[in-house]
Amino acid sequence: MANIATFVLTVSALAASSILLANDGAAPAASAIPIFSNKTAGGATSDWAWQPVRTAKHATLYSLVRDEEINKVVLEGTADAAAGALIYRFDASAKATPMLRFGWKVGNLIASSDPKTKAGDDYSARIYVTFAYDPERATVREKAENSVAHMLYGETPPHAALAYVFTHKLPAGTIVTSPYTQRVKKLVVDADPASVGKWKQFERDIYEDYRRAFNEEPTRISGIAIMVDTDNTGERARSRFSDVTLSPR
Repeated sequence: MANIATFVLTVSALAASSILLANDGAAPAASAIPIFSNKTAGGATSDWAWQPVRTAKHATLYSLVRDEEINKVVLEGTADAAAGALIYRFDASAKATPMLRFGWKVGNLIASSDPKTKAGDDYSARIYVTFAYDPERATVREKAENSVAHMLYGETPPHAALAYVFTHKLPAGTIVTSPYTQRVKKLVVDADPASVGKWKQFERDIYEDYRRAFNEEPTRISGIAIMVDTDNTGERARSRFSDVTLSPR
């Protein structure tokens, strides 16, 4: 899901990429993202909201488990021809709090994945950062399309989103536009098949990544989402995620 500039959103693309939808209304002002490590294994992930993918027949399952390697409670996502995400919505400045830190342990490769096609647009692990809709930046066409989206779903799509992904099909550092919508850019942060089964830690500057991907200033951050999905390829994937944090430089 991906870019901006001159973007044309169809209702079908919106439905297929519904991870971008955000509930209208006031978001928490605090940018403190709920962590997993202070939870109990087997407990609820109620701080994070379930976000379905409307076209997926099956839902990804998420649970809190204790990872023996790091001896911490983490989030595990399991997808069997399934999709869906956990999202935490909040309001923050990408310029004031740009440093995103997260970790994941990818459980397996998705053999038939292909980041450039709809049929292969699945990932064992990805972290989304969504950016708030700004009516002052929207074109007349975008305003009309967002009005239709709000009518159909009761929600308005964000202005854009970045997705940090694991894929062994493209080199690390690649930025690719979502085959579903130009409102999303996918950044490959891990491309090494040898990463499977190992914890990897990442630190990203959201502000700089956004400027590089979209060639514009970002709007305010509106949420973080975690996702494991295999609804397009029909394969199975399982990955674990450690705490996600956002902070100043």
